[in-house]
Amino acid sequence: MTIVHMSEKGQIVVPKNIRSQHGFRNGSAFAVRETKSGALVLRPIEKARKKDLIDMLLELKGLEIPEMHFHCPPRL
Repeated sequence: MTIVHMSEKGQIVVPKNIRSQHGFRNGSAFAVRETKSGALVLRPIEKARKKDLIDMLLELKGLEIPEMHFHCPPRL
């Protein structure tokens, strides 16, 4: 077990060996929750990748023209 300290700003540093082992880097996002026993749990959140044109077209497969217009974003 490694002991870490909180800064005045409420920041806690995740030890380097844990960051390296899990691939955490600057900007990694975490969900924080408290258990009934008072323990804090950090869970990494993976960023959802942006949809590309092919993903959007595949979602339209099998739709009729009126449905396609409903699902497509408006032109700017």
